[in-house]
Formats: sequence, structure tokens, C-alpha cells
Amino acid sequence: MAIIRGGKQHHRDIAQTTIDWAISRLGLSEHTFEITLVIQALDGHYGECFPAREAHRLRYNITVSPDQSLRDFIGTIVHEMIHVRQYLENEWTGDGERECSELEMLLTDELWKQGLI
Repeated sequence: MAIIRGGKQHHRDIAQTTIDWAISRLGLSEHTFEITLVIQALDGHYGECFPAREAHRLRYNITVSPDQSLRDFIGTIVHEMIHVRQYLENEWTGDGERECSELEMLLTDELWKQGLI
């Protein structure tokens, strides 16, 4: 389940489609977790993801800046969803950025080619 706040309606719609697609594509459907995504300008970067545990449930707080191209906005959400997978599976090297950087635009283009956005 995803709660999306901030941004304009088209940002929220794109974010929801991207999150749903990423959950399926990254094989996260078998996990139980929640996502809160906030669309707002960030200082010096375009996205961030932090885990939070609340009363026996997993939640991930994602913030994404709308101040970027559409492709980069989607790519940033995909990037942060890769971090969610890393947290859920407890598998990453270093800070996990290399995997995210290598996959974010490949997956974004895959999503784009499917005509979902």
C-alpha cells in the first residue's frame, strides 16, 4: 500500500503507477510493507528513502522532488524503490547506490515502453 502526498495530481498519479509497477517488477509483492511517498522539493538531491518500523509493520518513507524532467522523476522513484528492495531483502553492497544507479534508467525505460505512463 502506498500513501502519496504533495505535488500535483499528475505527479501523484505517475508516482502511484510507478510504485505499483516497481513492486511487481522488483518482486516485492510477496512482502508486507507500506510506503509513504512525499512529493516536495529537496535541497541538493532528488530523492531519499528511509525505513521505519511501527508496531510490527514495515514502512518506507520516500521523498521525491518534482523539480526534474518526467523521465528523471520516474527514474528517481524507481531508484528509491530499489532501495526498498535492498532494505526488505537486506542485500546491498556499500550504500546500495551503485545498484540503483545501474538499474534506475534501464527499469524506467522498460516501464515507459510498456505504455503505462
